[in-house]
Amino acid sequence: MGTTKPGKKAERRVSARERMAAERQRRAAAEKRRRGLIVGGSVVAVLAIAATVGIVVGNSSGGGTDDVRGRPVTPPPGAAGPGQTVIPDGRADAPAVLTVYEDFRCPFCDRVEKTLGPTIRQLADAGRFRVEYHIASFLDDRLGGNGSRRAANAAACAQQAGKFRDYHEVLFANQPDEDDDAFGKRSRLLDLAGKVDGLRTPAFEACVNDSTFAPWVKAVEADFVAKDIGGTPTVLLDGRPVTVLDRGGNAVSPDAFRAQVDQALGT
Repeated sequence: MGTTKPGKKAERRVSARERMAAERQRRAAAEKRRRGLIVGGSVVAVLAIAATVGIVVGNSSGGGTDDVRGRPVTPPPGAAGPGQTVIPDGRADAPAVLTVYEDFRCPFCDRVEKTLGPTIRQLADAGRFRVEYHIASFLDDRLGGNGSRRAANAAACAQQAGKFRDYHEVLFANQPDEDDDAFGKRSRLLDLAGKVDGLRTPAFEACVNDSTFAPWVKAVEADFVAKDIGGTPTVLLDGRPVTVLDRGGNAVSPDAFRAQVDQALGT
């Protein structure tokens, strides 16, 4: 019968103790990692909740709500066209209609407004055409934020106060960078209203802060999508496209715009 030498037994006991010690260390390390994952996950969850709260608070800056569920579509006074999605400017008996699709966050719309806006208003006042503004708000979904929708609502509030043209001009004159949602702050829209004589009244402030025309803004955007306009600015004269941007993305000159109008109207 074979036997084991005492030296071998000692070696085996030492080896067993080392394996047990190594296993304890492995388990301790695993437990440490598990606790770390739990704590880390909790931190991430807390941060996610905080971020969500921050987004909600930030998007509701100035009070009011952008939720249109269950709210009736009430157009601003004077709104025209099918579904009353148009804000007209100019004489109702004008022989032609200049249709303008724009978004207050659109930088190309800003270029057109700054270069051609005075000419458009001058021709409208002279009775050459009536302008029909379709205020789109699609850039909020593409860029994030509420600036397009809230600026459109504020413009409708200005229409209600009989100050649409002046406020429209002020909004574009103070347009933020495309990725800056400054118009999402109602306080900013109210500050800009102070640049239009007689506009910033308690009624106007309530209209802006309550997003009174938010359902109408959504209806205007739905009409824009349904017509597959594709982008802004889009300008039509009696349904025919008018070139307002050159190939470089800059507004054409007022003379070039006038020439198109003269040709289209036969004068």
